[in-house]
Amino acid sequence: MALISLMILVPLIGAIIAFLTKTRQQARAVALAASVIPLVISLYLFAYFNSGVTDIQFYESYPWIQTLGISLSFGIDGVSLPLVLLATIIIPLTVIFAWGETEQANKFYGLILLELVGILGVFTSLDFFVFYIFWEVVLIPMYFLISIWGGPRKDYAAIKFFIYTHVASLVMLLAIFALYFNAWQASGVFNFDMLYLLSSYSLIESGMLRDAVFLGLLFGFLVKMPAVPFHTWLPDAHVEAPTAGSVILAALLLKMGGYGLFRVILPTLPFTDSTAILITLMAVIGVLSILYGTFLALAQRDLKKMVAYSSISHMGYVTLGAAALVPLSISGAMFQQFSHGLITGVLFMSCGVIQHSAGTRIIHELGGLAKHMPKLALLMMAGFMASLGLPGMSGFVAEFLVLVNSYFTLPTFVILALFSIVFTAAYHLWAMQRAMFGTYNEKLGHIHDGANYEIFAMGVLVLLVIYFGLNPGSVLNMMTANAEHLDRLLRFAVLRGVIT
Repeated sequence: MALISLMILVPLIGAIIAFLTKTRQQARAVALAASVIPLVISLYLFAYFNSGVTDIQFYESYPWIQTLGISLSFGIDGVSLPLVLLATIIIPLTVIFAWGETEQANKFYGLILLELVGILGVFTSLDFFVFYIFWEVVLIPMYFLISIWGGPRKDYAAIKFFIYTHVASLVMLLAIFALYFNAWQASGVFNFDMLYLLSSYSLIESGMLRDAVFLGLLFGFLVKMPAVPFHTWLPDAHVEAPTAGSVILAALLLKMGGYGLFRVILPTLPFTDSTAILITLMAVIGVLSILYGTFLALAQRDLKKMVAYSSISHMGYVTLGAAALVPLSISGAMFQQFSHGLITGVLFMSCGVIQHSAGTRIIHELGGLAKHMPKLALLMMAGFMASLGLPGMSGFVAEFLVLVNSYFTLPTFVILALFSIVFTAAYHLWAMQRAMFGTYNEKLGHIHDGANYEIFAMGVLVLLVIYFGLNPGSVLNMMTANAEHLDRLLRFAVLRGVIT
């Protein structure tokens, strides 16, 4: 059964139909249907996925450009399936949240569906050339979502987003071609198969070239996450993007970078010429992202910009957990990707509801909103508690696994990262107290709670955050199996003495 290709094809057809619709009612109905069908397929894949094995499952391959060794190959494993599930959850809920969109609705919903096409393609492609095509496809609809429906500085933010991520993608493409031609020289066969090229990485004779290829790939993924110091495009993009764009950007596009760490970087890391240095580099970048994002979030006046910087901090745990090379730290980093996608959706939706109702996101201009927006206050509080790592929610499980298990190999870096915990709680609680509680700012006039469709979308995400916080094993088990499959990394355990 060609379930994965069907899951990608349905939103592509839906996007085309959405662009051709005449009314917003038609456009949003098409968008909802074309995003719910992939959700149903992903739930089927999830139900019948064997978490006990690490092989690629539901594999399908179709010849494309055979002379160059390019094929349309798709499959999932414990690394990709949770992110596929995340994408198919986030997009239909985003469509529902944006149910009231009136400006060029057919284009708006069509672009959202194109985002789903690109994201699913990235997470399921097993051909490096096709992977790169989907990687680039994702940039185009997000550029237009920001530049058409964004804020006052939307053109600047959209161009900055495109340039940063596209340049990084080109560097990554050069590294992919280096892998491709090296494998061709070794075997005499043209082949873009991702797993084949990754396995041939160790055959590169020059240690300097191996390091250069590794750094090229790592650069492409870190910019997408984004990690400090490659992060400066993110706050501008988030602040200017419409709420739906911010949700997709934070919940899904950033996860493409993390996915690259687990799919590409970790399998090649042991065979680099400067393994200890590169592990240390990843650990330093992870901790810098955690601390820098935390302190920048603490200083923000704009609620949405605060959430944007918090995303940089939380994605730092992904890099740190990957660098630790411990199976449970790696699976914790994978779970952080999944968990953060759900949590950040709630946070950016909260910012959107406040902007729509109060007309501002500046924290000191708000106050006492809970009296007039009780439903939003409840859901926003749940999202903030999950983001700061409250036990019983998915964020706690992810960060606990990363910090505890990374300590075995990276104790110094973990101790540094621990300083962020207090300040993370501080900026969440401070923002919540200033915006939602206290004396109501009468200058805001009459405000209303979120619309039913907005509250529904946020409520579903909060319930999922709680469910996976209490029952993380449903997705964590498949992640752990794949993390343990990277046990060849542990053969380099002697390196731990170098980086601790």
